[in-house]
Amino acid sequence: MVVIASRRLWSDVADTEPEQQSSEHQLSSELLNPLRVVTPPVPAGTPITEFWPVSVDVDWIETPYVDNKPDPAVLADADVYIGTDFTAEMGRAAKSLKAILIAAAGYDRIEPDAVPKGVIVANSYHHEAPIAEWVMAVAVALDHQLIASDRTFRDGDWSRWPSRYGSYRELYGRTFGIIGFGAIGKRVARLAKAYDMKVLAAGRRPATNEMVIADGVEYGSGPKAVDRILREADFVVISTPLNDVTRGLIGERELGLMRRDAYLINPARGHIVDEKALYDALARNSIAGAAIDTWYEYPLGNDDSPRPSKYPFWELENIIMTPHHSGATLGTRNRRTTTVAANIDRLSRGEPLENVLDDISTI
Repeated sequence: MVVIASRRLWSDVADTEPEQQSSEHQLSSELLNPLRVVTPPVPAGTPITEFWPVSVDVDWIETPYVDNKPDPAVLADADVYIGTDFTAEMGRAAKSLKAILIAAAGYDRIEPDAVPKGVIVANSYHHEAPIAEWVMAVAVALDHQLIASDRTFRDGDWSRWPSRYGSYRELYGRTFGIIGFGAIGKRVARLAKAYDMKVLAAGRRPATNEMVIADGVEYGSGPKAVDRILREADFVVISTPLNDVTRGLIGERELGLMRRDAYLINPARGHIVDEKALYDALARNSIAGAAIDTWYEYPLGNDDSPRPSKYPFWELENIIMTPHHSGATLGTRNRRTTTVAANIDRLSRGEPLENVLDDISTI
């Protein structure tokens, strides 16, 4: 099918007289009835229908997002909003909204009470492969002390030379613990098994024997399974969503169960791990170290200088810090935009959407 798409900037709509807006939308409805889709600007030089590969006619409304959100007024006549954040102000402005499509997995920044009645909310995944790669990369870097070796050796210091320092550890034969056994957790398990590691996993629900055998893990559900992982694992990775149950799931007590030579790895959400408890554990060396990709504070507006925490993690030598980039690959982006575009197609044709979030959808 040849895609005939109208592409507008929000400034164009805002400068249109109300009477002209009304007649334009009525004419579109009578002729083609394209969905009006709000999106942040796509990369320069990229046709919008290549970035969002729809197969139906769409009236695109591109607008800048500030702090991951558009001006609420842009949603007044929108059918679809593509974004990760949704507030009460946006909900009040969205008079015609049919769907919120999240080009990401997490939906903790969608305020459930703000979603207007009759709106479907759907997310997209496809980030498990790069996140699992990041998890194993930082596990190797922590265990082999690669960051410290690089830093000191660049300064002409041979103190990390094994002839001076001694032998390093290896992943082979060690134990990897996974808290949250969804798509990311299962992908991490596959990679850890490739290193010939023992894998423990904990999830919310009991697993079937078939699943446990297929994944090659020792699986348990509930608090006892989490405690076992914390006590036994050399590496503990957090791969559970952030919600009311998991907020603060790993606190002072839980970190106190970990061995002094164990590492914590968090590519999930910062607030799953208590901020002060984590800093104190690292500063006191009560755990060997950590790799953290998701944080407690993020930039607002155009300010790229805020620290990611009120505690000075950056002063510690036993942590690897990255700015929430573990899943942000081109592959993830392309897979997610394809999923979002497919849901726009389905909505346009009156077909059921995929990845619908029943707990916050209002239809």
